[in-house]
Amino acid sequence: MSTSIVPRSAGLGLLVYVLATFIAFMLSGAPGGDYSDAKIVDYIAPSHATVAFIVWYVAALGALALVVFGAGLRRIPGIGQPLSALATVAAALSVAGSFLAGGVAVGMVEGGSAVQQQAPHSAVYLLTEIGNLLAVCGPALSVGVIAIVLAVKTRMPVWVRVVAVVGGVCGILAPFFFTYLIYVIAALALSVAFMTERAVRDRKPEQAASIV
Repeated sequence: MSTSIVPRSAGLGLLVYVLATFIAFMLSGAPGGDYSDAKIVDYIAPSHATVAFIVWYVAALGALALVVFGAGLRRIPGIGQPLSALATVAAALSVAGSFLAGGVAVGMVEGGSAVQQQAPHSAVYLLTEIGNLLAVCGPALSVGVIAIVLAVKTRMPVWVRVVAVVGGVCGILAPFFFTYLIYVIAALALSVAFMTERAVRDRKPEQAASIV
């Protein structure tokens, strides 16, 4: 039989990142996609600042779990080091985006009426949209590439390989947003595969124990 060469901690790191980012993206209310003035007004309202800050701070903390994910990938011969570095890049992008999107809401409160009344809503939209891209789509791109490389270069069960490729492509296309949910589901499935040690296997089977 073959053995897993990626520790369960890698799967846990991927799971924490996916859940934290997805929950923040769904609950933060940060404007993005089609422009809506009403969404901007709601997002920059002083009553929403605390919620926005907490949600995006959780996302930033969750993004650091990608470093744990990358540390586990480092054990893979040949491709482990670059994949680990890419996971760290993804973490940095997500942390930066989380503070950008959350900082807009907080800045409106700290800046007072001068900022709240004079900041153009179109500028607010641009900042939160860029924040969304950095926090959500940037790491999805990186993790998507990682998933595809793992599927091509490592020994995986067929179902895991299919999930990795489909999820990887959807992660790369995450800026279109309609692929994001598929990416999240695929990433969750991969995290479970890692945690149950059913994903990346050693190419060389273990030697059978000698009976002599």
